[in-house]
Amino acid sequence: MPYVIDLFCGAGGFSEGIIQAGFDIVFSSDKSSEVMTTYKNRHQQLGLIEGENTHFELADIRQLTGDNIFKEINKLKKYKNMNFKRGDIDVTFGGPPCQGFSRAGKRDSSDPRNMLFHEYLRIIHDVYPKYVVMENVEGFMDMQMLDFPSVLSKNKIYEGQRLAKDILETELKGLGYNMLEPKLLNASDYGVPQNRKRAVFLAWREGMKEPKYPTKINQKVTVKEALSGIMNNYRSEYARQSKFGRTPNTIGNYISATRINNQELSTHTKSVIQRFSIYNQGESTRIASERLKQTGLDLLNDYPELFFETLFNVNKSSNMLIIEDILQELEISLENSKKERWLGDTNKVLSILFMAKPKEEIYHIYFSKLKNRINSSEETTQKFLNMCHSRLNCKISLSQLSNACISGSGLTDDILEALFTKKNSRKRLDSLGQAPTMVTLPDDFIHPFENRILTVREMARLQSFDDSFEFLGKRTTGGDKRKQEVPQYTQVGNAVPPLMAKAIASSIMNSLYT
Repeated sequence: MPYVIDLFCGAGGFSEGIIQAGFDIVFSSDKSSEVMTTYKNRHQQLGLIEGENTHFELADIRQLTGDNIFKEINKLKKYKNMNFKRGDIDVTFGGPPCQGFSRAGKRDSSDPRNMLFHEYLRIIHDVYPKYVVMENVEGFMDMQMLDFPSVLSKNKIYEGQRLAKDILETELKGLGYNMLEPKLLNASDYGVPQNRKRAVFLAWREGMKEPKYPTKINQKVTVKEALSGIMNNYRSEYARQSKFGRTPNTIGNYISATRINNQELSTHTKSVIQRFSIYNQGESTRIASERLKQTGLDLLNDYPELFFETLFNVNKSSNMLIIEDILQELEISLENSKKERWLGDTNKVLSILFMAKPKEEIYHIYFSKLKNRINSSEETTQKFLNMCHSRLNCKISLSQLSNACISGSGLTDDILEALFTKKNSRKRLDSLGQAPTMVTLPDDFIHPFENRILTVREMARLQSFDDSFEFLGKRTTGGDKRKQEVPQYTQVGNAVPPLMAKAIASSIMNSLYT
């Protein structure tokens, strides 16, 4: 069997495809303990046992060396007599983290994360595999590096700004490799129900056979086919393969999923459900906004919770000033009352009280919340609420907003932003087409048939993971924790789709054995 190492392996999307193509992964590495838990659990399912026939190194790539890698491989019980050394590994796979290259964010040629690309080249120098596979976001194709240091010589620097792909080719040439012209591959061309473009780089050591990029398949898989069998009885061929498995274990058997895991549904408020319901299949926020300008909608009567949330959102700035004035007039002194977040949250509580009727349970719940927020008696709280009723929403009144929504032509950018929030990237999936690129934020996508975001399992189906592949750890996270934590949604969104990885890995396998 050919032997590979898998760097920046994440939760194991590329690994799945590597194994499906027939390779043995003897060494893999990532710096996240959360993805390590998922990765090692999956490999144990497949019979890849730590210390027996594979090794996972929890480390930043800057801490890795070729000596370290070969030391760990040669400690494996299955390979203890093989004495792996520089030049013996068949393929090195890797995708250095792409934030510095991504078109979705700020592109910065001096971003320190771009240096991980340098470290990947250093490992190639140390390991000297027969083939090199690197994948990255499509932005890598025209990303420029600033004063990039070479791995060929400590004194060599690519001064100024140079295209990353040109640096890669020059460096690999100096290391003894030829490289195919880099190519953008779309995952949907390889059986993945998702339009996800990745920049792929294939290189081969002098004396080895030149590889080819994988051949596209003829028929694309739809979102409906991908999600079938999860929430209904209909099961497509794609769903059947997901259930019964595509990735073989070490004795050649496929692992069938005995249950659907990672299928926990998110809890949405009524206003969020109503907002999602406005989107038609395949519509982004921009397209839905343009449609509403033409057709209009009776937001007040058909979507009351969303109407009042929108009313208070569009008046938020002026409302917060008025709330401060009312507190001062009532001589209510609070430590947090001048903080923007407190005022914004109070504005949100008031939006629900304005919509609800006094006899409804939700009214009593939120009246109690307001009473606690302003730390006052019931009588003072009622007085505060009465004053808010008469003075809030002075920028755009209830009737003005209702009429603007009904006419459609009155929907200004401010109203549309309050209605849809600032989430311009949100989109309802088209069941008969392919999904857009799955990212790490679950609220970017609305289920094609239901007014909710996707589950982790549904995202995993759209990435072409087997149902038996279980994602572990926290389901999601937010705020500053996003910089440190790698929850399940992020594990899925960051992964290379296994079927795309299989197509790439299979092309290398063909070069090794034909």
